[in-house]
Amino acid sequence: MIGKCFHADTAALAAAPSAVFLFDLIQDVSVLRPIVRTLAEETGVSLIFLMSRQFEGRDKVGTWRAEIADLAAETQARVERFDSPFAAVTVLQGGRGLIFSASESNLPAHAVNHHVFLSAPAGYTRITVQHGYECVGFNQNREQTLAHGGAVRFAADVLCGWVPLHELRHLCASERDKYVELGPPMVLNRLFDRSPHKSGPQTGLICENLHSVRMRTTGDFQQVYLDTLLAFARAQGAAGRNVALRPHPGGQFVIKNKIELPANLGLANKPMYKTALAGFDYGISAPSSVLIDMVLAGIPTAVWTDGADVLDTSAYADLARVNSVQDWIDFAEAATADPAPFRARQAEFLERTGLGVSPDVVRRRLLALVTALLGTTGTARERGRATSPRRVLLVANGVIPTLHISFLKPLAELEASGAVEISIITEKEVLQARGKGGEQGDGAAADYARTRVEAARPDIAVFCRYSGPEVEAMVSRLHQSGVPVIFHIDDDLLNVPKEIGEKKHAEHNRIERTSTIRYLLDNADFVYCSTPRLKERFRELGVVRDLYAGDVYCCRGVVSPAREREVQTIGFMGNDKTPELAMLVPVIGRALKAYPWLRFELFGSMAMPDELAIFGERIRAMPPIGDYDAFVAAFQDLRWDIGLCPLHPTPFNVVKADTKWVDYTSIGAAVIASRGTAYDACCSGGCGLLVDDLDQWSAAIDRLVTNPKARYEQVVAAQARLRDRYAPEHLTAQVLAVFDAAARRERAFA
Repeated sequence: MIGKCFHADTAALAAAPSAVFLFDLIQDVSVLRPIVRTLAEETGVSLIFLMSRQFEGRDKVGTWRAEIADLAAETQARVERFDSPFAAVTVLQGGRGLIFSASESNLPAHAVNHHVFLSAPAGYTRITVQHGYECVGFNQNREQTLAHGGAVRFAADVLCGWVPLHELRHLCASERDKYVELGPPMVLNRLFDRSPHKSGPQTGLICENLHSVRMRTTGDFQQVYLDTLLAFARAQGAAGRNVALRPHPGGQFVIKNKIELPANLGLANKPMYKTALAGFDYGISAPSSVLIDMVLAGIPTAVWTDGADVLDTSAYADLARVNSVQDWIDFAEAATADPAPFRARQAEFLERTGLGVSPDVVRRRLLALVTALLGTTGTARERGRATSPRRVLLVANGVIPTLHISFLKPLAELEASGAVEISIITEKEVLQARGKGGEQGDGAAADYARTRVEAARPDIAVFCRYSGPEVEAMVSRLHQSGVPVIFHIDDDLLNVPKEIGEKKHAEHNRIERTSTIRYLLDNADFVYCSTPRLKERFRELGVVRDLYAGDVYCCRGVVSPAREREVQTIGFMGNDKTPELAMLVPVIGRALKAYPWLRFELFGSMAMPDELAIFGERIRAMPPIGDYDAFVAAFQDLRWDIGLCPLHPTPFNVVKADTKWVDYTSIGAAVIASRGTAYDACCSGGCGLLVDDLDQWSAAIDRLVTNPKARYEQVVAAQARLRDRYAPEHLTAQVLAVFDAAARRERAFA
């Protein structure tokens, strides 16, 4: 009998597609929750949760039913309970859409969802999502194969997995054409959740997977692991340290068996997505997918082995391994003292397996799959604009690097696909309308600017670092047409210092330019600052309106992966950084004298300092390249081992972005940077060396030159951060979010 909350409205189901989610096993919640939230945020499909009677029985204290209720309230999903697969299918009659399951196969443990899939109406596409790194039918460990065999089948039409197809060892040939690489769904949580950094007084997190078939199939590993865990906890307690224990959410072995725990061993029994993993110093677990959660969180992670290698831990062979109590103690001490080597090793593991995918990539794959299966033309936001492309007008002083970095590159794929049309108006074009010597007058320039705006017929307009003429004519015309206006700014252009050069200083500080900047700050619908510090600077200058600070400014993919090699070349890229370069001349000269094989290269508008001429062919200055794409291509061909990021901590400099760190990291160069500037955050966690004075600059170069392994580990950690935080997809999503926010704000004041 269907539960009392069943009120199927088949007419409503037929009117629009639905995304249906089956909850039968406890772990289904953690796997499906981020998919639910993404579809709720990005699509117009209605959401239905089907919860089995067995699920309610497994959730003894109601924790996971409460999680489903909270998720339903957050996403406006309808919850239905069912007593049998037939009852579940009855809910779906007359409807169409997608059905998701995280526990569906022909194995007895997955029978409920399997039979729902077998009986589902033809209007639904059935999607099975890989629920763990070692997952029956996808990638099995030896114990799973002994227990379940090697011919697991699915009733699904589509199989969504974590890794590339070639990494799957146990997906049957008949199932391989169904496979779609999605990536680990839990990384989507980062798009929604902001976990606190600290998780309490515990130093380490220990996870048990004691109910698993693998712990019982080839030996009595439950008791061995439990004894080791408790002995380790007692040893940590004797040293005055607390440790956290996370029972498996489905098995809850230590709780169900009423295991007596030492006083310093606290339970961390919240869902993984509500556990602040990054706050722990390290993690240890028996073989389980929870190891992947900890690795993705960036904490040093070790897998427990039985010592005789009877238990199959081959899937985690790249991670640190512990067996005895002393192994656990040694690992905890090493991970706490210096986590960088462990993080570097784990970053390689993520790169090799394909697990190190960014949340934005998983989001894009998921939405592309949903769009294709539902036969729609895009996400809800895109469908709201019908099938016409979004027309974007960019107004800038020229086609400058800021325009490329902030808009042209992030929107390039969308423009190529026809989803976006871009028009550009430059200051030079407006000035030309005045004629030579201004004989046409300001009126001609204003008319030209308005005409260009009207011809572009934009849906959104962005003034990117613009300080040129006729801003009032353009903004007023845009507002008359109901077009949202964004002002994007990446420097404190109201207070440009003399350090950039007398000529540029005078030009930037002309009253005409500063008046344009102030006008846009006050009259644009949306002010988009490049960094949080720049946003705060404008607050200090009396800008009282709402300001938005981007999460990232410059994004790059990894061009040259980290390599452990002898350091050959130190590099410095930039324009108008003469004071910083002059400051480092003694440091660079000392390094070139100390290491005769070392080279130094400059890339940009700076001249090679005369003091370094004595090093002859060991130094090279490459001239600036005006074309941005050619500049990027030339830079990416460089083989720098160390990249220098000197920056004087002046008020103008401290609001800048971390662009150089991004660029250097992309080509595999280890970064040394000035502390207290733009580079503090990106260099944290072993991703760069921060220095305060010339002695520290020299020491940092010495460390990287004399220890290639340390340099390599630093680059591995930095590139892992680059992939996670600075992926190009991240900036594209940010730009689109800014466009949508500006549109909402403009409509609110219409």
